[in-house]
Amino acid sequence: MFNAARKRGRPKADNDGGGAASSAASNSDNKSNIKARSSTTPPTTVEIENIQIHFPFKPYDVQTKYMASVIQALNKKEHALLESPTGTGKTLCLLCSTLAWQQQHKGKLKQ
Repeated sequence: MFNAARKRGRPKADNDGGGAASSAASNSDNKSNIKARSSTTPPTTVEIENIQIHFPFKPYDVQTKYMASVIQALNKKEHALLESPTGTGKTLCLLCSTLAWQQQHKGKLKQ
């Protein structure tokens, strides 16, 4: 019988009933097949309100606007209600911009 999983390059499931010992052995075999992937896009630094924001790739316009809104709210010490469609990178934008702002203001925050 033809195995569709093998056709796509996935290893065939081991159903020999060996339990954890069998799984551990197969996991160690799989680790040797894992290779580090390098990104084809270089990281980018975006400057918003004199804050250098390191981003893993060139941000889209919607991402730059989102990060600018985060930086503005942090600078004004205000709350911000930000929204953006699913899949636009909200979490990444929030983390990158907030951490960059924090790095620049860490001396001021301790006072």
